[in-house]
Amino acid sequence: MYIGKKLTAALALLSGVVVGGVVAAAPANASSSDMGLHLITGHNVGLYNDKTRIDNADKGAPDLIYNSNINVTDGIETDCYGYGTPLDRGNRYYHTDTEYYNHLGYALHIYQWTYAPYVDGEAGINAGLRYCNY
Repeated sequence: MYIGKKLTAALALLSGVVVGGVVAAAPANASSSDMGLHLITGHNVGLYNDKTRIDNADKGAPDLIYNSNINVTDGIETDCYGYGTPLDRGNRYYHTDTEYYNHLGYALHIYQWTYAPYVDGEAGINAGLRYCNY
């Protein structure tokens, strides 16, 4: 019985330390401008080093693959958007900091540009994603 009480007290102390560490690492007033987005428009999406030079020679990572199953389709994490080379649906691009290859089960963390209309029809921009200003 004594060992059980001691174990319970140790676990309570440990969980308090873990929770305290999380709170200290992410204070209540912290905010992030990053936004996670799934591919939802039926397009595969290229990842480009430069939003003003859109060609296969400028790709910095494999294409993201669309799938109608939201649990399998690839996605991105973006911190802002900017203007680049106009394509068939405009000229706005997401500055992508994480690429989620859900169909393969891994993620990359390479700064790239993705064409916003092909990712989500610019829904992230319309939801208030900030402008990059670069």
